[in-house]
Amino acid sequence: MVAKHSTDVVVDETNDENSGVTAALCNWIVTLNKDDIPHAVLERAKHLILDGIACGLVGAHVPWSEKAADAILDYEPDGQCSVIGYDEKLSPLAAAVLNGAFIQATELDDYHSVAPLHSASVVLPALFAAAQVKANPRKSRFQNSNGVYAAATVSGLDFLIAAIVGFETGPRSGLAMYGGQLLTRGWHSGPVFGCPASAAASSRLLGLSADDTESAIGIACTQAGGLMAAQYEGMIKRVQHAFAARNGLFGALLARNGYVGIKKVFERRYGGFLSMFSQGNGMTPQYDVREVAAGLGETWHTNTNIRVKLHACVGGCHGQIEAIAALQKAHPERFAAENLARIKSITVGLSGPIFAHDGWEPHERPLSATGAQMNAAYIGATQLVDGQVLIAEFANDRLNRDEVWDLVYKTKCYHDKQFDKPNHACGARVVVEFEDSLVVEETLQMPRGFSPPITDDEIRDKYRKLAVSAVDQERMNKIEALVLGLENVDDVSVLLQLFAAPTRRVLG
Repeated sequence: MVAKHSTDVVVDETNDENSGVTAALCNWIVTLNKDDIPHAVLERAKHLILDGIACGLVGAHVPWSEKAADAILDYEPDGQCSVIGYDEKLSPLAAAVLNGAFIQATELDDYHSVAPLHSASVVLPALFAAAQVKANPRKSRFQNSNGVYAAATVSGLDFLIAAIVGFETGPRSGLAMYGGQLLTRGWHSGPVFGCPASAAASSRLLGLSADDTESAIGIACTQAGGLMAAQYEGMIKRVQHAFAARNGLFGALLARNGYVGIKKVFERRYGGFLSMFSQGNGMTPQYDVREVAAGLGETWHTNTNIRVKLHACVGGCHGQIEAIAALQKAHPERFAAENLARIKSITVGLSGPIFAHDGWEPHERPLSATGAQMNAAYIGATQLVDGQVLIAEFANDRLNRDEVWDLVYKTKCYHDKQFDKPNHACGARVVVEFEDSLVVEETLQMPRGFSPPITDDEIRDKYRKLAVSAVDQERMNKIEALVLGLENVDDVSVLLQLFAAPTRRVLG
């Protein structure tokens, strides 16, 4: 939209450098209070926190997480911040990296359906560390206008509101540049959108002013990045959302002591966050800065578009899994284990971003666990063979099974434009042809949890199923009670102490 200011200068509102959007977001961040937040949003936020902690508990001791922990603990000195599943404490930034990596470790953490990012793995690690920095300052000589920084207890309500700030900021940053479009071009969108999210949450928890919050977000955004090629092999994909957690926390810690960051980071046309990450997208307009502050206090992403995973793989393939499950239910004999070899071909239609992200043909056998959880052909074959796609399906000794790979090689993915509509990106069309020429198909526009979302009861069930595999029943129950009663917790450190102790290894 083009508008005229009083000077009669024509201004494009989608990229107006003087729109004040970054400042408006920061003012909202610092002034938000409990009475401004609907009860349903507060409740959902607590359940998203619980879900993130569950993912961290099971993710702390999978093999790739242990590799990361071994490496960081080998060089990083002791600090004041807790690490999920370990006795050791590290510096704030190092702890944020490990905790983020653990929450993202098994692909069971939440995802946003339009502006793809995993909110818990970005927001929670930053807040865990920020809370402990605030409660246990290493130095007291730094001052701001209010005087010397001293130890301060962080309440559960403070933590909860800060988490909501992060949950709301990340998706808006992504929507301003068309959300999943970033994936299509090979960027790992979550570590990009996640930087302002973690900065916003950390700034709120640390009590920064609106001006300092703007600096923190600017510092975070200049560190943003993440290559989606990380999905094919290796382990680094697990850590990239944690980079965003670290970057936002770093921005807030610098700004807390008066360090000035980029101002108007969303609005700047030259070298700004939106203008740079939207380059080459072919969209008109290239980006829309207004989305950053659109609907603040009225539209809540926390309880509408942040989805909770029921399958241990990339969220974009959940529709494919459930379409195959529907075929298995409708044709039990055809899809019985002894008849899978009679499948001639499988075609899978996916949205543009998901096809680019997950529709690639496997380039090696076996895939790494990361690659297997990011590959539509492998994910579909796993559902056909095992009837589920959970953590156990991606253990090392299960990644080279002939019965799975026979189906992988028969699978072809393609871009199906019917799924390019908002909130349909995770849908799928699956067509299976058998050797006797019988063809069956299933189209699923949206996987479970879109309309209506996964219920809070289901999130609690998921938490218990995951947590009980990693901690004892008493500890599991205490964590759940504290998180679901966060607004009544005087000192959030009691929660941090509960998860910061050794957990069991879940995956060999």
